Amino acid sequence: MLHGDVLMADLDVDQWRNAQRLLLRSAKGARRIVCLLEKGKVIKCRHTEGKEVAQAPTQVDDLQAAADALYAANRDQVDFVLVAERDEMDEYFAEYQNTWNADEDLDVYVCRSWSLLRGRYKSSIVTAPEPADETLGLQWKLGASHDDVVSAAEAFVSPDSTVVLAVHDNNSLWTSLILRFDKDRKVISIGTADPSLVDIKGDRAAVTDRLVSFANGREGDVKLVVSCTREAAEQFLATKDKAAVVSKLGDDFKVERIG
Repeated sequence: MLHGDVLMADLDVDQWRNAQRLLLRSAKGARRIVCLLEKGKVIKCRHTEGKEVAQAPTQVDDLQAAADALYAANRDQVDFVLVAERDEMDEYFAEYQNTWNADEDLDVYVCRSWSLLRGRYKSSIVTAPEPADETLGLQWKLGASHDDVVSAAEAFVSPDSTVVLAVHDNNSLWTSLILRFDKDRKVISIGTADPSLVDIKGDRAAVTDRLVSFANGREGDVKLVVSCTREAAEQFLATKDKAAVVSKLGDDFKVERIG
């Protein structure tokens, strides 16, 4: 779905930062305890902010039990706990990087990294309170599986078209995405509004119209527009039943097909 050679151009810093804040969760920015082992012996058990680790183990036989116990003892100080065999971490990253194929979609490559954590490395790289494949790296905050997202694109996105996402907050365009899809419905270009070229202040409908005109001028063939408030976007992403939440949100979350 995400082309291996996707073009990322004309990204406004604020618009792009807010898009990442809305759609992605980074393990790197989380408060965490990292507990590394060598054949069960703890060689490192530290909080990333230097805080004292309560009930730090010296030997670990069951990695998941150790991660659960560490999280329970330190839950007020951490977002998650990682317990892993150091050699297995090295092998995982090497295997993940070596599977890179320039001809495949980027999302397929990323999904393979999660499948490795669910499979071969399930018992040697673990996290708490959620599984490693739902915790480590950059995680999408979509409230939907990868297959669900692909199915939605096939259902709603026209081939060779542009999709516009406009999220508004405080009478301004808080973030935006302009996604160009090819004939196979793969994203080949990602951009945002450029506040130096399009006025992002004012009435939500008027700002969205200006953004669509801007996107048509740059990419052409805008066929789908999603315009919503920031609060509505966050509710939509946090809910698995998308149809129900869209119905509940009403005008705060509008999806419009054009042409």
